[in-house]
Parts: sequence; structure tokens; C-alpha cells
Amino acid sequence: MRRPAVSFTTRHILRFAALMVTIAIFATCGLTLQAFAQDAGGGGEQPTLFSIKTSAGWGMGRSRQLYSAPKSDEMWWSTGQGSKLDLALDLPLIPVDVVDSLGSNSGTVPVVGLELEASTGYHLSSGGSTGDPLGGGVTLSTTRTASFVPVLLGLNVRTNFGGGLPSVYMGAGGGVYLVGIYEENVSSSDGAASFTRKMHPPLPFALYGSFGIEEPLMYDADAGNSMLNLFAEFKLTEMSVYVYDYDIYPNSASGPVLTNPADDRYLVSQTGPQRSASNISFSLGIKYNLY
Repeated sequence: MRRPAVSFTTRHILRFAALMVTIAIFATCGLTLQAFAQDAGGGGEQPTLFSIKTSAGWGMGRSRQLYSAPKSDEMWWSTGQGSKLDLALDLPLIPVDVVDSLGSNSGTVPVVGLELEASTGYHLSSGGSTGDPLGGGVTLSTTRTASFVPVLLGLNVRTNFGGGLPSVYMGAGGGVYLVGIYEENVSSSDGAASFTRKMHPPLPFALYGSFGIEEPLMYDADAGNSMLNLFAEFKLTEMSVYVYDYDIYPNSASGPVLTNPADDRYLVSQTGPQRSASNISFSLGIKYNLY
């Protein structure tokens, strides 16, 4: 007996739920390990063993295209624009001792000077809805949606103002963006057009640079460390350019009709067949440090 099909959107919701469960498991294990380490290690300054970061933010597309007409209704949009949920694991590589302004036994505390960061998440791009006049009072409505799962690896260089004080960091890295939902729903007011374009972009490669600031929330002067930090981060991401074909799924047909942008007579508002998810984003998040 054939199993019932699971929709593409449902699969991504299940994957996101699994990601949230993974975060909870990491946090629980980290708290248990930290309690054990503090009980076994006694006093003295304790350097960070690893950190887990979770954040949410918004990105503005950099390679935006002009959509919609007439000119008074034009809109600039790209697949890089939208909400972002991210999860990262940071591994310290080079510790640095800094003066403890809040007073520790040794007068200095160990902080992270260089760290390796592996990150992933779920980025959803929406809001690219337009209405284009086709003539004769007919309007073509297009709703665009794109989602990605980034898999990135990079390095962060950090400087600290002292124990218990904010730190700033700069990062750089790269990786790939696994493509999730990438489609456009199209309909005309006269009913002549009603279909979905499902895109097939190649696996995009990404390079990024970031700048962030962290504020300790639970600084322990005896350990010279903070279990929880609040951080804000700006990130500039440059993506490889999309050049793609796509399938059209008409509502009246059982299967797709393979086509490309050159053969699509309803492609009225796109300036070309190339898109990019390049963006500049701002995120706020919490960082958990195990020490």
C-alpha cells in the first residue's frame, strides 16, 4: 500500500521542529556538563570550552531586481530578503588573558581571541508579491517564496574590554545554501493564467563577513566567565548567481510543463533570468558558554 504523500512545506516544518529539539538537547546537556565541571573544578578562572548561539533576524536583499509596473508601483525585491533563524557552534582556538575590571583572584581572566564557528539555520524569503497590468483591465498577480538552509564554516576574531565587559568580534567564512522552497504562484484576474513556477537553481555557494558585539548577562567573577551572553550581529553575504530553468505546474493539468524564462509569456516583471540571495542582515541572539 502506498504511503500518503507529505507536502514540501510540511517536510520543512518538521525539519525546523527537529532543529528546535536539537537546540533543547544541546542546552540541557550543556547545563548538566557545566554544573558537573563547576562542582569538580572548584574555584579559579575557567576558560570557555565551547559555545552555542541561537539568533533571529532580518535580511535585506542586495542583488535586488525591479518588479511590477507601472512605474508608480515598482518594487525592488530579491530572494535574499526575509526572516532568518540561525544556530551556531563555536569552538575556541586561541585564548587571550585580559585584565578583569570586576576583580578576580589573579587580576586577569581568559577570553576567546580566535574561534571556529559552524552554523546552520532556516532562512525564509517572502514579501515579493506584485500585480502587473496585462492590458484590457487584466492584472497578473505573482507571489514569490524562497527558503534556504545554510551550512557555513568560518572564523571569528574577538577583542574584549575586560572581564564582565562587552566584547566585539569580526568573522569571515563560507559554505553552501541548501535550497528549500523556491517557487512563484501566478494568477490573472481573468482566469487565463493560474499556475506555479517551481525553480531549479544550482547549489549556491556563499561567502560572508560579520561584525558583532556581545554583552555578558551572567558574569561570574570567580570563574571569570559568563554562562549567557546577549549578542547583536551584522552579516554581509555574497551568493553565487542563479541561472536556472523551472517547471510550471498549471492548476488544470496533472503534471508539470518544463519551460525556461525565455519561453514564459507571463514573465512580465523580471529583468532577467538571474537571481541572487546576496543580502545584508541584522540578528539578535543568545550565546551559551560552557566553561
